[in-house]
Amino acid sequence: MNWDVYTRKIHWKIALIAFGTIIGLASLFYTESFLKELRAEEELKIKRWAEAVEAVFFAEDDVNLSFYTQIIQDNTTIPVILTDSEGTIIAHRNLKTPESNPEKYLARKLEEFKSSGSVLENSYADGQINFLYYKGSNLLTKLRLYPLILLGVIGVYMLISYMAFSNARRSEQNKVWTGMAKETAHQIGTPLSALMGWLAYLKEQYPKEIAFGEMEKDIDRLTDITDRFSKIGSQPERTDKNLDDTVARTVEYLRSRLGKKITLTLEMEGVNASNHNQQLISWVLENMIKNSADAMDGSGVIAVEKKIQSGRAVVRIRDTGRGIAPADQRKIFEPGFTSKSRGWGLGLSLAKRIIEEYHGGKLTLEQSIPGEGTTFKISLPLA
Repeated sequence: MNWDVYTRKIHWKIALIAFGTIIGLASLFYTESFLKELRAEEELKIKRWAEAVEAVFFAEDDVNLSFYTQIIQDNTTIPVILTDSEGTIIAHRNLKTPESNPEKYLARKLEEFKSSGSVLENSYADGQINFLYYKGSNLLTKLRLYPLILLGVIGVYMLISYMAFSNARRSEQNKVWTGMAKETAHQIGTPLSALMGWLAYLKEQYPKEIAFGEMEKDIDRLTDITDRFSKIGSQPERTDKNLDDTVARTVEYLRSRLGKKITLTLEMEGVNASNHNQQLISWVLENMIKNSADAMDGSGVIAVEKKIQSGRAVVRIRDTGRGIAPADQRKIFEPGFTSKSRGWGLGLSLAKRIIEEYHGGKLTLEQSIPGEGTTFKISLPLA
């Protein structure tokens, strides 16, 4: 599992978002240019309508008004209100005027047109000035909403595509983790059984050998590791409540195995009741403590602290290592990412899954300062 694979997948996500954005912007640009043409055409129709109204109002008795009347009647979409210089409504068209109290309705519409519509000023030959107020047609109003609707549809499409892509990747990761873990448990099982047999034989042959005690601890630890791997892919039972004991045993086991120049300290306070799976929580702590040791290049201090805060059990792992570069801090929980020359980059990703998916807790990078150290925080619900 390589970080480059996931980097390429991130690039695909970015390409998907960019493609959707380009489509949205292109549609928005095209629709806006179309709306400009439609607005210009409607404005021309309004001007002609105003000229026709003027011709009808001031026409001689013997003039044929059929042409102007037709122009007035052809306006069936654009709502208009014609007023004189005093603001008195002279004529209106394409407004659904109610039978009861039409004057109040028209006065309200006039104010609406004045505030959010357009106006044309007509100067007649006799010195009178009329004002023609109008708003865009229903078609124009609907077309204004079209880009927003289109962007919304594209946004939903991009969201669904992103979620489907992420779920597919997560499913792929789960299959890889589960298969690898179960195969590892199977492969370790046979030589582990043989080691247990050989250790029992040697203890009978050399009953006073003190090294066998430490070897037995390591075999027990290998047994725990095998059991941990066998649990990947299934929901583990959270039967252990003594979190203090789990933390203390893990720290004690690692204390003599990190090197003489690495100091591992432990501080605990508060109640210890938190339902958890002892083997998996111990695995998380081991992984994170070992990562801290690797970051210190063989010398420094690792402080493990367990407290009760805001009704939750909180475990912090602090180290005096080299810290994590700011550019890498958002990647550390991604499967495949590792700063080591060797490694699969699954440790922190698996740890986060164990804490958050199996235990309903939270694993976060609380602080990391390059050259000074790093602090991780594990938060677990109390029993």
